[in-house]
This record gives sequence, structure tokens and C-alpha cells, in this order.
Amino acid sequence: MDSKKIETILNKDLTTLLNDVSENLYKNNRVASGKTAKSLKVVTKIVGEKITGTLFGSKVLENLEYGRGKTKNASGNATWKGELLSWMRIRGIPEGAFYPIWRKINREGYKGTPGLVSNPVDKFKNNLAKSLKSVFVNDIKSNGFNSNK
Repeated sequence: MDSKKIETILNKDLTTLLNDVSENLYKNNRVASGKTAKSLKVVTKIVGEKITGTLFGSKVLENLEYGRGKTKNASGNATWKGELLSWMRIRGIPEGAFYPIWRKINREGYKGTPGLVSNPVDKFKNNLAKSLKSVFVNDIKSNGFNSNK
């Protein structure tokens, strides 16, 4: 089996996944600064006979898709205040609205956007399975095996 060929297919399909997730962020109005979309990165490699591929992205993607629950200790959750202020500035929301927004998110959580990442991942898995199947079938045929037996 040609490892380089498989890595090329994996890289191509992961790059399509990256583009689909990025497109979903924009299509669903989940882009403020663009940092999350820009954080997406594909890495594939061959180590011995093992071929790996990973799509890296911001930890924010999980919250964007699945949301987050209410905050148990709002006073101890000061780490995202700066991110919220930055988001508000980018969106043109007056700074005076910070506390009501922050309080609402802490009390109720955030719903998320189902399918934002999971739909492109499902598409990726199906496409990769089809691509790899054709490589394996062609490899069997070229090595003299009859796939009908």
C-alpha cells in the first residue's frame, strides 16, 4: 500500500474539512475577530507504517457547537471577561452592556450552534471512507487479486 498516496488523500480531505468548518463559522455568523477560523490547521504525517492526520483548532469551537452550561462560581470565572469585552467591541456592542451579558451567560449558559463542526466532520468521515476504499480496491486489482472472489 502506498503510504504517501494515503497521506495525500487524508491531507486533501482534512483540508476540505477545515474549509467546511470555516465556512460554517461564517455562514452561521459565529465570526467576530476571525481568530477561531484562523486557528484551524491541518497536520498529516507518516511515521513508520502509521499515517496520522489531525485538524487542530481553537478550544472555542467546542463551545460554539455544544454551548456551555451556567457558571457554578461566576466570581472565579474572570478569565473570559477580556474575551467577552473584545467580542463586544468587534460587534459594536456598547461597553455598558457588558455586565448584563456576562451575568446572563453565567446564569443561563450558552446554547451553541448544533452541526457547526459535527456536520462537516460527518461529511469528512464519509468522504475519507470512500476515498480510501477506492485506493484499496485499486491496489488489490493492480496486485493481481480479483476483488470478486
